[in-house]
Amino acid sequence: MSLLHVRAASLALFMLCLAAPVHAEEPAERLARLRTALDADETHVRIWWYGWAGLFAGSGGVQTGLAVLASDPGFRGDSQVGATTSWLAVAGMALTPVKPLQRWESLLDAPVEMQLRMAEAELRARASRERQVGGWLDHTLCAVVALGAGSYLWLHEKRPSSAILMGVTDLVIGELQLWTVPHTAIHAVEALDAEKQP
Repeated sequence: MSLLHVRAASLALFMLCLAAPVHAEEPAERLARLRTALDADETHVRIWWYGWAGLFAGSGGVQTGLAVLASDPGFRGDSQVGATTSWLAVAGMALTPVKPLQRWESLLDAPVEMQLRMAEAELRARASRERQVGGWLDHTLCAVVALGAGSYLWLHEKRPSSAILMGVTDLVIGELQLWTVPHTAIHAVEALDAEKQP
């Protein structure tokens, strides 16, 4: 066999390798990756939701107690406004679309293809909910509550230093809560979509 034939055969083999389809991910492997992404998202959402809801409820409870027990009228007014904004934040956490969800292990008896479709649909739904939080409406509500609390203390209670402190604190904490919303599902969906592109 001549050198030309060897090179031609090597080139033909190389071209066949290029034309051969790349090994597609098996459904079980893909399902395992989707389950891992769903579990990671669930963990991050639970930490975020219970952490912030607990912080706001604790703050609301303490400030409600201070508002009831305080003898100083100015301090009582500060505590009443602080309790109100804290309980509004708890209500906001109850209404947020990003919250701990029921786990989806009930699908384990379904065929793998159905589990794949359901897992991907669930991941996309979670990513959509994560995208909803932190929009202009959430930031506007945060600012309205902070400005309302500060304005009430300044204009009604005549406590400008408390008003500034309360307004800035409410705004910073509210924005921090919005900026820490988990994006685990969003990143997982972006990775899925990137894989599907040629």
